[in-house]
Amino acid sequence: MKKITLSVFLGLAVVSGFFPAAVAAEPSPTPQASPSPAAVSATPRPKATPDEEEQEIRRNHRFLGEPARPARTTMFIGREVAVPTGYNAPRITTSPGGAQVIQPATPHSFETRKTGVMLSPDGGFEQTELEGFINYGTPIRTIVPIYNEKGEFLGTAIQKHPNNILQPVFRTIRR
Repeated sequence: MKKITLSVFLGLAVVSGFFPAAVAAEPSPTPQASPSPAAVSATPRPKATPDEEEQEIRRNHRFLGEPARPARTTMFIGREVAVPTGYNAPRITTSPGGAQVIQPATPHSFETRKTGVMLSPDGGFEQTELEGFINYGTPIRTIVPIYNEKGEFLGTAIQKHPNNILQPVFRTIRR
C-alpha cells in the first residue's frame, strides 16, 4: 500500500510518501490482482536506523519550485537609507518684473546604504550606523537694494540664502 501526500508549506509544494524512487518517477501502474496470502512472506523487515530513516525521507521528498540555496547566507537586521551622491548646481533667475528666484543645490542621484546589523554564519558581525551629515554647501549671497517708504534708493544689503549640500557620515564596526 502506498501513502502519498501533497502539501504546501511556505509556498513550496512538497510531495512525500512511502514509495520507492523508481515508482515516484513513473506513472502508477494499472491495478493488478493482489497475491494470495500464502505467497506473501511472513518475515519481518529489520528496523531502520535513524540515518537510514533520514536518507529515506530525503529520497522520498520532492520539493517543487524550491529556490536554489546559496552556499553562504547572511542575516541583515536594519534598513536601507537613501543618501545623495550628486547635486545640481544652485541657480538664480530673474523674473521679468525684476524679482530674483533662488533655487539652492538639489540632489539628483542617490545610492542606498544598509544601516543596522549583519550577521554571517561563521560568527562575523558588522554594525553600520548613520552618525549624521556634513554640510559642504555655502550660503548663496545676493545683493538686495534697500528703499525707504517713499521709494527712494538707500543702498544695498547682502542677503544670505541657505544652500545645504549634505553628505552622510557612517560608522561601521566589524568583529
